[in-house]
Amino acid sequence: MTLESIRSLMSRAPECTVTVLGDFCLDKYLYIDPDLDEPSLETGLTAYQVVGKGIYPGGAGTVTNNLRGLTAKVRCVGIVGEDGEGWELIQALEKIGADTSGMVRDPARCTSTYTKPMRGKPGDYAELNRLDFKNFVPVRPEIEAKIIENLNRCAETSQAVLVLDQFVEEDCGVVNRSVRKALMELAARRPDLVIYADSRAFIHLFSGVVVKCNNFEVVKSVMPDFEGKPDDSVVFECGKKLYERNGRPVFVTRGKEGSICFDASGMHVSPAIDVPGPFDICGAGDASSSGIVLSLALGASAEDAAQMGNIVSSITIQQIGVTGFATPEQVIRRFRDYCV
Repeated sequence: MTLESIRSLMSRAPECTVTVLGDFCLDKYLYIDPDLDEPSLETGLTAYQVVGKGIYPGGAGTVTNNLRGLTAKVRCVGIVGEDGEGWELIQALEKIGADTSGMVRDPARCTSTYTKPMRGKPGDYAELNRLDFKNFVPVRPEIEAKIIENLNRCAETSQAVLVLDQFVEEDCGVVNRSVRKALMELAARRPDLVIYADSRAFIHLFSGVVVKCNNFEVVKSVMPDFEGKPDDSVVFECGKKLYERNGRPVFVTRGKEGSICFDASGMHVSPAIDVPGPFDICGAGDASSSGIVLSLALGASAEDAAQMGNIVSSITIQQIGVTGFATPEQVIRRFRDYCV
């Protein structure tokens, strides 16, 4: 990748439309002022006083936020409940300019939400125990059918589909076995369409699409009984086998070690960008995915896409306590300062 090629990619980003399919979640931060603590008259327990909220799209919403930061157009396909959190999530997605017409409302499900109580003062908050809203029952057939319908409709006007399979409870999230089957059928019909899947627990069930996982997940996908921390040789072997089995590029993120991609021309190691801390690595994988998918959709090689993913994630990890994103100007400046 050269400075000219990265400038070209960034100049064409607004022309690109990506459908993001998967588990959209609400990240809800509750800011608690300890000076206002008061005892509950009913229980005697301390009643915390919330003085502010931070509302952000999480899960698949995080990659949506990153893609929008890079100026790509985004069409969202997922599920929200008919509840207050669902309203807040749709508002948060629309605020960043995402198209939410593909989101399906299901009155039988709660909106997936990560509630994060933050106790302290601005600049010095401590996160308390998180309160999660998740769904532990399978998606109903009529909702599943609507998801597949919306996926196919949105994909017609997209250059890429980015799949974010957030949850580990089988068939309880948006990307269940029927939706995976529909994705693979779409890949067979549309070889021109970049379909990229990131799944925490089920990456081994995808085929015929680009896949992304971290070094632990790639080993588990090939060696499910492996225990402990895999060394480089095991990661390399499993990445190669996953590519051979899948027939499409495989991207493996490795934290501060950067990333590796496996494709028809072999294995390509892309070092991490060595930027100064402090860091917040939450969401780094999603940031990387946004850079990779946008690059592939605009015609970049897998090797160059991996480097773009590292550049984007190096920018977002320096944004502390927020759902960060990188702009095209930041990407170009980061490449010029660290990669030329």
